[in-house]
Amino acid sequence: MKGIIPLIMVLACVASGVLAQEKKPEVRTVTLKGYVIDAMCGTAWAKKANGAEKAARHTKACALNEHCAAAGYGMFSEGAWVKFDTDGDRQAKAAIQKSKKERGHYFEVRGAWQGSTLQVASMKEIPEKK
Repeated sequence: MKGIIPLIMVLACVASGVLAQEKKPEVRTVTLKGYVIDAMCGTAWAKKANGAEKAARHTKACALNEHCAAAGYGMFSEGAWVKFDTDGDRQAKAAIQKSKKERGHYFEVRGAWQGSTLQVASMKEIPEKK
């Protein structure tokens, strides 16, 4: 009887460990389309009713300005502001630098949600929807 109690305790610990491993958080991947801009302007405009309209007119010069670029990047998609993760910030800056457009940088961005931040897997500039 003395040996059975420790055995039951070990089995209970192993079972709880197996169950904990099976409950991995669900990763929700998304594809968003919208205007990619710096977070300095994006977070300010997210509080305004016409933020997405302003994002459509946002300039390359502002997005690449040292002060604005330091805040990171995100996008307005379907009227909502979405902040990118650090890798997404890097990708956004490079994509805006590469763009031939001087304003209205419209992209398709794929990634996974990590809290309220989008963990960016890829982004490509696409024609603006009218």
